[in-house]
Amino acid sequence: MKKTILIPLLLSGFLFLISGWQLNREENREIVLNRFDKPNFIVIYTDDQRFDGIGVNNNQIIKTPNIDRMAKKGLQFSNANVVFSLCSPSRAALLTGRYGSSNGVLNLGSGLNEGERTVADYLRRNGYSTALSGKWHIKQKPDAVGFDWYSYFFGNGPYYSRKTFEPSDTLYPKEHIDLYSVKKSIAFLEAHTASKKPFFLFHCPQTPHMNDRLVWDAKDSTKATYNVAQMPVPKSREEELADKPVYLKTVRNLTKAKDYGYPDSLAIQNHTLDYYSVISEMDSFLGKLFDKVEELGLLKNTFIIFMSDNGWMLGEHGFTSKVLPYKPSTHVPFWIVGPNVAPGKNNSLVSNLDIFPTILDLAKLKVPKNIHGISLLPILEDNTKNVRDHLIYEGLGLYGGTKPNISVLTDKFRYIRTYEDSELEKVIFEELYHQNADSDEIQNLIGNHDLQSVLQALNQKIDSYQQHILDKEK
Repeated sequence: MKKTILIPLLLSGFLFLISGWQLNREENREIVLNRFDKPNFIVIYTDDQRFDGIGVNNNQIIKTPNIDRMAKKGLQFSNANVVFSLCSPSRAALLTGRYGSSNGVLNLGSGLNEGERTVADYLRRNGYSTALSGKWHIKQKPDAVGFDWYSYFFGNGPYYSRKTFEPSDTLYPKEHIDLYSVKKSIAFLEAHTASKKPFFLFHCPQTPHMNDRLVWDAKDSTKATYNVAQMPVPKSREEELADKPVYLKTVRNLTKAKDYGYPDSLAIQNHTLDYYSVISEMDSFLGKLFDKVEELGLLKNTFIIFMSDNGWMLGEHGFTSKVLPYKPSTHVPFWIVGPNVAPGKNNSLVSNLDIFPTILDLAKLKVPKNIHGISLLPILEDNTKNVRDHLIYEGLGLYGGTKPNISVLTDKFRYIRTYEDSELEKVIFEELYHQNADSDEIQNLIGNHDLQSVLQALNQKIDSYQQHILDKEK
């Protein structure tokens, strides 16, 4: 008789606890999440790696077997763009989910505005261990913006004997800095796998960014694996820029390209071989990290997010470098591997702004209302979905002689407004390119009368961005 009474009582008590936990979970998900509901996150943010800088993105020449192997396990995004192609602003956009005009980072090494919160900060406040390994390029120190642990180098510098900051020491590792960073990331993973505490690791290689001498310093043995005659040469390398803003004829992207020997095809091919070589070396280092992730059995509860902070121009329009609002500069590799993420490809228009809300969504945390990015969880759950019909590129940080510009990207068009100055009151040039019919962005369609309705709609999107984002920050 006592057993008959005891069992229902125990069962009802158990159901009461479960229902109470579920209620609290809905009311304050940031506090009561059970640790087993919290996935781990590894975000790999490479430096200056253009979209076709990995083999799986239709490049049959470049050698990136480790990145390719991992990318094939997850969802690959073919239309990912950063919202400003420069190191510091791009990293700040990822970390905050907000445009540089809002978070305060529009230039190299500048700092986040007071009160800005990073994804690391949100996760740390909700039970995560947070770590940075590799490049850091924001004024505030990592521990001031949410990272428990760090091993970082600041900005650009040599690949070897790089000054590196750790919580208790400043070091100068003699080995390649990206290999050293991988070893530090592996040590972090081993320690936190054993502790069972959920973690967020922000792993940021130096490469394929040039070293402090502005060369891609790969080993001769790596370069020997490539054939210079096979290196691609862009169709637009000798473009006279007649349909583009006049200031581009003196911008650093062009003057520096001439120093490298552009637009000569062999100079571009030699340069591309060096670029591919440092990417291959980075790939070999990342392979060690991927191997450790698999060895530790982390894939069952860990999301790996791979992206680059910006693209890179290898002779397109005669240019080198980044910053400019053209496709080789903004278009980057991006893929996500993780629990229940079906392998495949998606052509939705996505950006680095989207990583912040996606991570919080996956961690079952509330996404702040002031975030400009959009969670990609709907796409991860259903590859047929899209999250936006356009994306704004905010070219407001002046670098290398660029003029302020704002662009709107859609699945078909890229419309660029160039302004006289930072007041953004006078438009001095407009460009319109069909992204599918003219992927090289050679033919400016701004005067095409058949596209005036399209142009009007694109202008409205920029006006809306200025009203709802830029004007709010004034």
